[in-house]
Amino acid sequence: MAILDKIRKPKAAVTTEDTKAKRAPAKKAKSADEGAVASKATQGNALSSRLLRAPRVSEKAARLAEKGTYVFEVAQDAEKISIKRAVESLYGIKVASVRIINVGGKPVKKGRRVSYRSDLKKALVTVKPGQKIDLYEGV
Repeated sequence: MAILDKIRKPKAAVTTEDTKAKRAPAKKAKSADEGAVASKATQGNALSSRLLRAPRVSEKAARLAEKGTYVFEVAQDAEKISIKRAVESLYGIKVASVRIINVGGKPVKKGRRVSYRSDLKKALVTVKPGQKIDLYEGV
């Protein structure tokens, strides 16, 4: 350890006032209007991109889509109300109901070891009659 002590350079003593001045950036005052500037579309798109991972494309999902129910893969912490708001803001439609399915990960054998695929959460979103989402067009 004596060799390392000779190689290392001693650190200069820094006062606490200098470190506080370096860490704290200057804060500018916000007006009341700046806080309210964020539009609902911006908030909706951020919410939608975080909660709605992808639409599920399968034969069963296509059959459900004909009846007005669309299947989405959603985040694990997503709730029904937040999913409803995200779909309404992203696609500009009215949602009648949301149902959630939690799918456990299947066991996968890799040699002697058994691991598991990640869990999945799906949302079945039913839109109000007369409305439609163009998810399966051209698939």
